[in-house]
Amino acid sequence: MKRASHFGMITALALSSAVFVDDATAEERVISHDELMDKMSGFWIGQLLGNYIGFPFENNYVEEPIPVLVDRIYTADYDGSPELKINSKDRRGFIPLMAQTLGGAFSDDDTDIEFVTLHAVEKYGLDITYPEITQMWKTHINDYIWVANREARNLMDQGLVAPDTGRKENNKHWFQIDPQLVNEIWSAFYPGMTQKAAERALWGARITNDDWGTHPTIAYGAMISAAFFEKDVRKLVDIGIKAVPNEGPFAEGIRDVVKWHSEFDNWRDTRDKIHEKYYAYKKGSYEAPVSVVSSLANGLTGIMAVLYGEGDFIQTVGIATSAGYDCDNQAATTAGLIGVLNGLSGMGDAAVKLTMELPLRGTWDKPFNNQYVNISRDEIRLRTPIDEIVERIAAVAKTAILENGGRMEVRDGKTVYVVNSDL
Repeated sequence: MKRASHFGMITALALSSAVFVDDATAEERVISHDELMDKMSGFWIGQLLGNYIGFPFENNYVEEPIPVLVDRIYTADYDGSPELKINSKDRRGFIPLMAQTLGGAFSDDDTDIEFVTLHAVEKYGLDITYPEITQMWKTHINDYIWVANREARNLMDQGLVAPDTGRKENNKHWFQIDPQLVNEIWSAFYPGMTQKAAERALWGARITNDDWGTHPTIAYGAMISAAFFEKDVRKLVDIGIKAVPNEGPFAEGIRDVVKWHSEFDNWRDTRDKIHEKYYAYKKGSYEAPVSVVSSLANGLTGIMAVLYGEGDFIQTVGIATSAGYDCDNQAATTAGLIGVLNGLSGMGDAAVKLTMELPLRGTWDKPFNNQYVNISRDEIRLRTPIDEIVERIAAVAKTAILENGGRMEVRDGKTVYVVNSDL
């Protein structure tokens, strides 16, 4: 059974047969409905905010990081000191104006390809196939894509079907950053099921990438999934390390970042080490071509931000942004992770304030005015309430929980989900 009604039907059946119990066994991972929704809100809203914090600086800092810790959404008319290189020729430098004009958050490839994935899974089910996702890309994803995503989409027009669209012999950008910023939603679909989340994130990564170019996606897939239950960021990184194949530059790099984190108190020292060794990497049969959008350097600075950020939303996203490179991407990914870890309720007043005071004039009552405005994906409606998106992601997650050995119960009058977790 693989249709949109599938998710609602499974949830309804589970509720009608909910088990009334008092205590969990030691092996169970239990999350209440309210906490699940809070974490899903943190995931989606966190990604949006991380994207906008990093967006003004995208690809502007390479040899050196940004000289300040970015803790807000900068604009092209910033007149502070030191002088900052902010994108001033397009929407990236005018996010408050965009938000004011559109009346909410606007789509970008850090979230809108995930939005297509949500639609695809609702249509075909969690066991969606490569021919099915290829057709969804051809229908909905045509513009506002770059590098490996753009190449994969071009190959689809030539008749190739994923994963052939990501193979290194076909896609010259197989090593670039693309999959780690468009597949985080698989982790939200599989809360606490880290192996399944990593497997499906890898499945998504192979649409555009190959070999070690998929490894950061695997790591973040496992880490975000684990963050539904694990709050220790060092343990999350360890989970990411275990999920990644031992061979390749990212596997070496993530272990280096952990080591440098233990040696240096200042993240900028670790960033220097990452740039020195991994921006232009060649070792044996492995080579990472120099690229500001490489999955390697960007993926590693994200791991660095998670460690040094210590679970704080603004600190983590600020480091991810200030590290430079294609910084809006790791800012969005790490923001989604910390959003899951703390939930929207734990993102902090400073972060939530940014989501509500974004427009040029006035304030919103809800983060991003509770509106996700689609300006980039074809044949998907223009406006979708953010709380609807969160509910839809959660509906898929509930189905995944039930289909993978979990269950729904009522405890003390409240609905909880008992997850068959591998943590």
